[in-house]
Amino acid sequence: MIPVEYFAVVSFALFAIGLAGVAATRHFVLMIFSIEVALVAATLIATVFFYFNTGGNIMLLLFTIWTIAASEAVALVAFYRYISKYETNMDVAKLSKLRDK
Repeated sequence: MIPVEYFAVVSFALFAIGLAGVAATRHFVLMIFSIEVALVAATLIATVFFYFNTGGNIMLLLFTIWTIAASEAVALVAFYRYISKYETNMDVAKLSKLRDK
């Protein structure tokens, strides 16, 4: 069996990549992808710790994670369509112009 520490290191690396992606770019879509990478890291570490602490019964946690991911995807698609209707540039610094429309 793979030790928990390996999963923690992989999860920390994924979270660091996601955080660096958010900090490095101002493009909305790339920021969302970076946030998704960070959420995958959080999901990985939560799943691993839940698995080891409950003896393998992780269906409730997985159902919760899938529900949150599905609702997030719907909200992001709706927000992206709203922004792209008014603004062709996805620069986050320029999103404040949407208040005037």
